[in-house]
Amino acid sequence: MKYSGKTDIGQKRKNNQDSYTVVCRDGFISAVVCDGMGGAKGGNVASRLAVKAYTQTIKTALAKASFETLTAPEAKLILESAVKKSNSVVFEAANYDMDLEGMGTTLVSALICKNKVYVANVGDSRLYTYRDSRLKQITNDHSFVQYLLDKGSITHEEAKTHPNRNIILRALGVNESVEPDIFEISQSDYEILLLCSDGLTSHLTDEEITELIKDEPDKKRSLRKKTESLVQKANSKSGADNITVVLLKKEPD
Repeated sequence: MKYSGKTDIGQKRKNNQDSYTVVCRDGFISAVVCDGMGGAKGGNVASRLAVKAYTQTIKTALAKASFETLTAPEAKLILESAVKKSNSVVFEAANYDMDLEGMGTTLVSALICKNKVYVANVGDSRLYTYRDSRLKQITNDHSFVQYLLDKGSITHEEAKTHPNRNIILRALGVNESVEPDIFEISQSDYEILLLCSDGLTSHLTDEEITELIKDEPDKKRSLRKKTESLVQKANSKSGADNITVVLLKKEPD
């Protein structure tokens, strides 16, 4: 598995509230992206704490797990425990320090093991699969706009410019407990995985993202080039938010 990640402050923000990490451990690969909220200081702290707590929990669990025998229920429990730990760390920090009160963060993650990918998400950071020049969103946004879309109250076109499109209905650290959505993806369902904060998806359409990920028939680009192109394109579309992109690509059989 090859991977590339990049986080960027964007064109309008004074600081970067996004954080990400990718780690490899004995046949496992774990990736996580968090997008903090709660003021200049709080957002930075929330995403950083969440990524650190999540990754440490994953590493500890995988050190005790077997690549050959890990089952789907066991993998999902590992994800749930990592999200729970991240939530607790951010929640406790927000309640301990008055300057951090009300902070929180989104989280989207992938745990890759053998022929499966296990995905967790809270908030509106997303995971997509890319296969045969097609991009597919796997995660569901925990946002007010998504709630309206699910109800049929607004169209997808209206959602793009809705005045409340930045309202998140579920985030780490806001409440004492949080429930992540968990998904399972088969190896045959993807060539590339994309994890990203909404600084990418609020600026680029699925079609634009697809164009920047796919290879031309006579020209292949590295994952690093594709990652950089996605960030650059989002910045060229005003770059009003922090942008984080992680791409993971399967090695040829």
